[in-house]
Amino acid sequence: MRHFALILTSIFFSLAAHSQSIQRCATDEMYALEVAAYPQREALRAETEAQIQRLIRAQQAQSGTESVVHQIPVVFHVMYYDQGDNITDAQIQSALNILNQDMRRLNPDTANLRAPFKSVAADLEVEFVLAKVGPNGECTSGITRTWSRTTLAAGNSIKTEIGWPNTKYLNIWVVRNIELAGTPAGTLVLGYSAFPYNGIPAAQDGIVIRHDRLGNTGTAAGTRNRTLTHEVGHYLNLFHTFQGGCSFGDQCADTPPVASASSGCNPSQNTCSVDVPDQLDMIENYMDYTDDQCMNTFTLDQKARAKAVLAALNLRGNLATPANLLATGVTGTLNCSPVANFEVADPLLCTGESLSFIDRSQYLGSPIYHWNVLSATNQVVHHVTTQNPSLPMTTPGRYTVTLTIQASNGSNTMSKPLAVTVRPAAGTSYTPWFIATMEDALPNAAWTTLSMADSSYWRRSTAAAKQGSASYLYQNFKLGAGGEVSALIGGPIAYPNTGTLNLRFAHAFARRASNNNDMLKVSVSADCGATWQLVRIIPAFQLGTSALVTTPYVPVAADWKYTSINLASLGLANAGTLMIKFALASGGGNNLYLDDVQLSTTLDAAELDAPQMWVQPNPSQGTAVLVGAQGRVQVVDLSGRVLWGGTANGDALNLPALPAGSYVVHTASGALRWSVL
Repeated sequence: MRHFALILTSIFFSLAAHSQSIQRCATDEMYALEVAAYPQREALRAETEAQIQRLIRAQQAQSGTESVVHQIPVVFHVMYYDQGDNITDAQIQSALNILNQDMRRLNPDTANLRAPFKSVAADLEVEFVLAKVGPNGECTSGITRTWSRTTLAAGNSIKTEIGWPNTKYLNIWVVRNIELAGTPAGTLVLGYSAFPYNGIPAAQDGIVIRHDRLGNTGTAAGTRNRTLTHEVGHYLNLFHTFQGGCSFGDQCADTPPVASASSGCNPSQNTCSVDVPDQLDMIENYMDYTDDQCMNTFTLDQKARAKAVLAALNLRGNLATPANLLATGVTGTLNCSPVANFEVADPLLCTGESLSFIDRSQYLGSPIYHWNVLSATNQVVHHVTTQNPSLPMTTPGRYTVTLTIQASNGSNTMSKPLAVTVRPAAGTSYTPWFIATMEDALPNAAWTTLSMADSSYWRRSTAAAKQGSASYLYQNFKLGAGGEVSALIGGPIAYPNTGTLNLRFAHAFARRASNNNDMLKVSVSADCGATWQLVRIIPAFQLGTSALVTTPYVPVAADWKYTSINLASLGLANAGTLMIKFALASGGGNNLYLDDVQLSTTLDAAELDAPQMWVQPNPSQGTAVLVGAQGRVQVVDLSGRVLWGGTANGDALNLPALPAGSYVVHTASGALRWSVL
């Protein structure tokens, strides 16, 4: 079958990024927030700086000391919201490779450093290594993965969701988006770091960085991103080269002063003339804001500051001690306890398909795997001992999966109760047709949910119903604008081939603010979920009431609306079986309720009466007019991206000139397909 992946709305939501201003680093802004909350933070910074200056003087007095390469254990916490955020191990490794090359001056673009600065270019003699032993003695890859709402607007609060001891590891939180108080609206912050001080708590320490600025593959493909290099510089107490403007505020005499943050890559730039002799700005320095391809160096004085931080046990020095490197598995013979961990590749299957897994276990040596697949009554259906089995599922039902790994250093078990649903491939027949009034708790014989989150956001609710006493509630109020987290899936449903087929369902929804852009996406599958066809996108203004509700929304009777979709017109009348998927792309709005879902071989009258509103000509070439519509109008493409909006008053409304393709015209009273040739 297929790996379940919620329909990504990255195209839709990333379009807004093009209009945003980019802030390459928010370390200074985070420091200012800390000072505002804790005025004593300034005194701690002064103490740190005084200690660093003493250590630098001591280093200078021992100029003949043999150089030492310091290693630092690191853990990346991937904080994902949907599958697009859950970046691969390979992308993280590419980021680590870039970082270590830049730290050791082994980067491939060192030759681009201009001649006046070659004498001060430095190998920082610092390397970062993925931890192999976790804080509790467990085996680890140095990468954790956690579903998080906070990743949509990350700040220091994300550090409380997961974090390892900051005296043993550099914690790096990989997020979708960063938002800090006081940052101008619309600003795209790439990352920020914490400056060290004596006793810094874990909730303030470490680095937060966007996943699309990490490494040079996956979501960050196309360039050699240096954001992590820059933030690690701050982590080692390096300031911006433009700190203090032309007054050498970065405490490094070999970095020419810069009046303000640089941008682009202008080799003739010289914003300060107070230095003697006067030098051009060092646009190649990692601690400025020039383009990534322009950066290529640290300096000797920056190296002295970093080395001083690593010489102080109360700052970053404990990270690089032999004892800590041994404890975190960077050096020595590994001694860690195994960790069983896996993901179910396809949580929803049809009979005859095979169940497979994504093994994320950590261990030493060559362990024995014990996979157990149990029915809902705890009867063992499969027991296999291979690492990556493919297990045929022949009986409908729900199944628990348990993995136990036995290694030379112990054993460990992970269980995912009732994590797999198997449905009849031939579908279930209903008389006279499929009608669901959502009376049964989820999941059940007709409906199941598939979720990126740790817990499903779909649930049965008795607070509101269109028919019967219950509906299915999607708890969108708990989520931020960011895409799809969970899908509600019904079927397969078997039906006779009559040449007609109609999907009709009731929905209720409210926005929290007028600019909420939530969209309900309705998809169907005629091949048991192997492929999905998007058949309708219902935008927020058409999805529910026009009232704005700022508390968790519960609909009243008048709020419910029906949508009907003529599936026969889409070539699905003779498919024989069908699965239905409802997925809300969260756009900041309130809760969604669904009820009275019907799949029938009759057409709803509302669907047949649509001729009072039409697009002409349809198909068209370039432009067309919408006739008979009232109120708000939106034109969207088949990915759900809103291309145009207007207001109709019943007369002919000119639609925009669009490239050839298929579009949907949404109005308050219905939706029409429009083809442009």
